[in-house]
Amino acid sequence: MKDLTYEDAPYNWALCFQNECPLRDTCLRFAVGQLMPDSVTHHETVLPTARKDDRCCHYVEAKPVRMARGMMGLLPDVPYEVGVALRKHLYTIFGSSSQYYRYREGRWLISPHQQERVAALFRQFGLKGEPHFDAYVDGYCFENK
Repeated sequence: MKDLTYEDAPYNWALCFQNECPLRDTCLRFAVGQLMPDSVTHHETVLPTARKDDRCCHYVEAKPVRMARGMMGLLPDVPYEVGVALRKHLYTIFGSSSQYYRYREGRWLISPHQQERVAALFRQFGLKGEPHFDAYVDGYCFENK
């Protein structure tokens, strides 16, 4: 797996710069903040008020996870009528129809949480087996919790 870089994080993803935080050694927000180039002069940040004792409401663990890339083969074996209804629910999971197509084409990685939601949707529609994603890669998950 490639090393984490500042450019890996979404442009508007809040970073943390709290050196005194007890969670800093395992926090993805802090790790990316440490990689920010000197040329960046403005960025959304996590404020100290987010932390209460040894907990932070914006904490994201800095560990690689199994991300899916693409889902061009997700619906071909699904009956047409079921596929039409299923796709509308997939738009909700991925935010909108245009965002769904970005994920479908593999331009955006599919998080473990999104993969679980797709699998639950397949079960809800009575489809057998697990959904088939095009590929899997190890990466960091930048979802806001």
